[in-house]
Amino acid sequence: MIKKLLILSTLTSVLFLVSCSSGNKVQAGSTKVHPHTALRKLEIDMIKVGDGLVKTEAVLGKSTEKSIDPSGTVMVWYFAEDRDVPEQYYTLKEKPDVVEKFLKLTFDPKNKITAKDFKL
Repeated sequence: MIKKLLILSTLTSVLFLVSCSSGNKVQAGSTKVHPHTALRKLEIDMIKVGDGLVKTEAVLGKSTEKSIDPSGTVMVWYFAEDRDVPEQYYTLKEKPDVVEKFLKLTFDPKNKITAKDFKL
């Protein structure tokens, strides 16, 4: 009886792992998004005031807009949400006509974040 339960549980575990790992991979299908920028909300929330530019670009990728004003360097990432995967975003190459989701960071001369504004 115990052998049957052990074999059944092992087979169930293997089938579960195979079914989970063979899912469709989400690809950025548009030329309007930066490739390899499938970001989750959790990853975007990891960016905090005081973090450096290197960490920011490692997580978010290349910014959509960059400008310099008296408060420092301002970088903005505009996002498009994936229709198939909830809370997954792609970084847009250009500013959209209607801004729905963005992350705006202000960096000081030492490339540390001094201000953060976002809407996701």
